[in-house]
Amino acid sequence: MTADEAARWTTAVLLLAATLYSACRAMAASGAAGRVGLALHSLMMAAMALMLLPRGQWPLLPQVLLFVLGSWWFVVQAVSYRTRPRDGPPVRGRAVAGKHVGDRPVAGRAKPLYDAAAMAAMAFMLAAGDLGAVPQSEAGPPAPVPVAPAHHGAAAAGPLTARLPGWGDQLSLVPAVAFGLAVFFGLATVAWTLRLLLQLWPLTGGRSVAAALCSRGGALRGARCPRFRDVADTAVEIVAAGALALMFAALAA
Repeated sequence: MTADEAARWTTAVLLLAATLYSACRAMAASGAAGRVGLALHSLMMAAMALMLLPRGQWPLLPQVLLFVLGSWWFVVQAVSYRTRPRDGPPVRGRAVAGKHVGDRPVAGRAKPLYDAAAMAAMAFMLAAGDLGAVPQSEAGPPAPVPVAPAHHGAAAAGPLTARLPGWGDQLSLVPAVAFGLAVFFGLATVAWTLRLLLQLWPLTGGRSVAAALCSRGGALRGARCPRFRDVADTAVEIVAAGALALMFAALAA
């Protein structure tokens, strides 16, 4: 994906670590929505890590379908009537200023929409990288010769579809779209990094922002305030957004 071997291996190791963390979080989540969302995140980061490893290949079509369905699932979560907490069952009761009174804060709609965009971008990257590897033939259908491995090493079972006449005009838009997505996820990386710094930066009273954001009393249903979990979740988002930005920059090049 990139000529810099150090950057490639560093990103792959970070993605594998984030995959393991998200998988453990998915198994420990109490609600079905939290488990599904974290499992999708884990699969997305595992797929990106595999792209960076030598000869790391998964079948293309199942991946595209998975991430398209994942994007649809997050959109449904965003537009659903009942607001859900991050890892638990639907919250019932009165809400004030986007937070549930007397219970843990609830996630807004922006995060599921961002997750849906990440899933859709992943499906686009897989499909665009595979189609870009199909040799073009202006005289007719391509000859039945072995196809070169797809961009990022994403495809293992041949192209998603044969290139039609004039398909090159559509493929010429891929670098522009990839560049736009690289900028978007680059900005997302900066935003998640700023969030992490705010979580770690101590307030005037000596407490961190992560501790201040916990519910009054410092307990969630009898458990201690999960400050480490909040910081780790943000770090995982930084890794995922940064990897997407790097991969789309390589696709646009």
